[in-house]
Amino acid sequence: MKKIFVAIFLCAIIAKAVDLTNSPVTVTNQNILAMLALEHPNVLRFSVLPSATDPETKTFDYPEWIYINREIVVNQKPDLAKDRHQLYLFINGTHTKGEPRGIGPVAFCDVAADLGYHVLVLAYPDEIPASVCSADIDQNAFEVFRLAIIHGGNSKHISVDPSDCIENRLAKALQYWQKLRPRENWGQFLNSDGTIRWDSIAVGGQSQGGGHAVLIAIKHQVARVICTGSPKDFNHKHNSPAAYYNENSATPKNRFFAFNHYQDYTGSTSPQELLKNLKALKLDAFGAPADVDNEPFPYHHARILMTAFPPVNVTGPQSDGSLTAHFSMLNRTNAERWNQVWTYMLSEPTP
Repeated sequence: MKKIFVAIFLCAIIAKAVDLTNSPVTVTNQNILAMLALEHPNVLRFSVLPSATDPETKTFDYPEWIYINREIVVNQKPDLAKDRHQLYLFINGTHTKGEPRGIGPVAFCDVAADLGYHVLVLAYPDEIPASVCSADIDQNAFEVFRLAIIHGGNSKHISVDPSDCIENRLAKALQYWQKLRPRENWGQFLNSDGTIRWDSIAVGGQSQGGGHAVLIAIKHQVARVICTGSPKDFNHKHNSPAAYYNENSATPKNRFFAFNHYQDYTGSTSPQELLKNLKALKLDAFGAPADVDNEPFPYHHARILMTAFPPVNVTGPQSDGSLTAHFSMLNRTNAERWNQVWTYMLSEPTP
């Protein structure tokens, strides 16, 4: 019988933080989780397999994670952030088949939970990168590919059963957690008919997941959009951003935030092409890109945020340097450095 859910929060009471900077202790995921537990002591993390939320789920049956600060959403402690009554939905990037899977960007999700969000890290069909569409003649290829994953359906490059799509997995996960943990009120993100209440959801993602977040926000009005290492849908056949970036957006553009590295060439999309994508989305209407390495919070309220940290040597799109740049914005070892940037993207007013 499949294990329905796993608690991963730390039970031990640690008297003080361990400084691992000059320590002989090997820096492992567990070390980092212990340090994060000290910084976010009220955040709990739990997981469930998608097949436990919906028996019709047949593929990509990997743990989905929730992050929750019950002191905020249940006990309403006055000295903590207010319950935002918003879900932060995180959609991960492309996963290479056979490699170990993580639990999402732990440090970032902890910050979101401590800001009053309910947080859900979703599993979905993620082994085919959206970059397979980059040489297609059809300028709508990216949109068709992504909608197959979001709604369920077919494209030239992928076929997804409706039970395995993002929307079904999200709805079923929220129903499951509402039944299991009713005091946390996960059901508030669903309409009375069980459909997704998108206007109460902040959608975010890394790499391919960031592209899904953008398209979801174009099709549905959401609370906000947070992209890291994305959006990368650039058509090299036509030398232009994906056509859907120019569509009328259901979500106002002042709710979009993108945080990227100057040396990220992954997905065969250069930083220059990524900036063209962001301009196609009209995010430059809120000011020039903010260099977060040199500009203080709140980054002139820009929606395009850039960094050169850490410095890297790029020898190709999938080189170690490019990959380091690609994941820098959510790297848990950079949590202290990015705390203000993450807080800005999660809480900047979007009237």
